[in-house]
Amino acid sequence: MHGSQRVIMFCLLTTILPTTLIVSSLYLRNIRYADVMYKISDSDVIQIHKGQSSIFCEKHSLKMNNTFNAFQMKGRPELSNKTRHIKLRKSMKMPDDTLEYWGFFLFAGATVELKACSRYEGSKILVVKGDKILNTCGILDGSKYRKDPSLIDKQGQVSVTLENLGKKGNDVPLLEKKHENVGEQSNEREDIQDNLDNKHSNKRQKRSGASMPLHNPNTVLDTGVYHGGNANNATNISEDASVSSFENNLHECYNDNILMNNFFPYSKECNSTNYLENTTILKVEHKIQSDGYYYYIFYSDNDLVNNDIHAIFDIYKPTFQYANMSDTKVCLNSTECEFDISIFSDELVIVEVPTTDGFKNDKSFILTSVCHPRTSVYIIFPVSVLLLILLFAFL
Repeated sequence: MHGSQRVIMFCLLTTILPTTLIVSSLYLRNIRYADVMYKISDSDVIQIHKGQSSIFCEKHSLKMNNTFNAFQMKGRPELSNKTRHIKLRKSMKMPDDTLEYWGFFLFAGATVELKACSRYEGSKILVVKGDKILNTCGILDGSKYRKDPSLIDKQGQVSVTLENLGKKGNDVPLLEKKHENVGEQSNEREDIQDNLDNKHSNKRQKRSGASMPLHNPNTVLDTGVYHGGNANNATNISEDASVSSFENNLHECYNDNILMNNFFPYSKECNSTNYLENTTILKVEHKIQSDGYYYYIFYSDNDLVNNDIHAIFDIYKPTFQYANMSDTKVCLNSTECEFDISIFSDELVIVEVPTTDGFKNDKSFILTSVCHPRTSVYIIFPVSVLLLILLFAFL
């Protein structure tokens, strides 16, 4: 090349290519591998991918406004035979034709024991198996279906025991003890929410969004509590909605996913969860036979009064096992953790928010994940720029 062509080529090679290298390094450091914030809750177990690289990060540090456990390992942990106990107490005020639900992700082998009562008659509980984002079919907006409910013929997700232990007094209707075994169904365990779609994060009922940039974990191994409903916003319910259409709406929405739909006893003494600690008038036990999201939906069939419902969940969930791990790859009961990252390593960090035995608060916390840049790799970019300029200067 001669003349103007040589000058143009020189300018291109000494400006565009070096600029590309510099911009690439800034993009990697400040965008691709920038600090990542997650909003996680009690009992969540997540695996962190976003913002991490074994090539461009030499350390991985974590910080949260609550104590947590972190483990650096390859692949995913296996479930152990041990269980952890989660206790959840909830009190709800239910106007007519409204619902409130509590959802959990449960592994096969988990057990849910539920005790509940209502102050007035007409309260019912509906248990369904759904997706991570519970589809409410417009029920929360007051929409109504006009079709009759489909017959329920469920092919095995849980083993249900519904038991009424009774109590002296005329205001507590007695139910016969009955067992409903809905069978067994062998289901392969699917990956739990790999590469979560960001558009679903805005729909998540339990966790409200924050003004700061928060991200979904790439892999959720276990989750906390999902909560939603329209009991606190009953003014949006259409005045002409009838009990039958509301219940038909529920049946039509969940159809084959219904595991149980049953009235539960009422008592004028049912005024708090403390009443359930001393007196058991209804006990529902679910033995989970396949992994999935299970929702306990409470609603009231009482046109005259707002019903008070009180419930206690005792959940026994299998725990993950982290065997034969060195101390440098384990961080327990801390608010800050740091791990070294070997180059070309395929190890990732798993974070779990521990739940102690007993009372559980469904709180949320902010976890900050930081990639500390690997200097020996980033230094290649400015050195390459200088070498390119020197090389093309002699062309």
